[in-house]
Amino acid sequence: MEALFGLIFLIVLFRILFIYDTLSWGLVLYKFWAWFVLPIFTTLPEISFVQAIGLMFFIGLFKSHFMGENLKDEYKKDTNITIFTAIILPWMTYFFGWLAWQIWLV
Repeated sequence: MEALFGLIFLIVLFRILFIYDTLSWGLVLYKFWAWFVLPIFTTLPEISFVQAIGLMFFIGLFKSHFMGENLKDEYKKDTNITIFTAIILPWMTYFFGWLAWQIWLV
């Protein structure tokens, strides 16, 4: 029974992290589109938050998903660092993009 509960917990946690990752990167794309793309390409339309999420899914189709199964253990990434990076990286990207926008474009 505990093994089933643990499996269900992991599935729910994976879904929550997937939704978090999608929404956070969608927000970054949405803001960066308005800050950096539209001022240069003025004929492009504004995009909505939902469209930004869809674009992130589309971009994700072309990203490498290699997990390194054939690598030696000492060359594999630590999964704790990978999870932490996945959680914090969108906000670091957003912060530095906002900082660049404030310094050079506003």
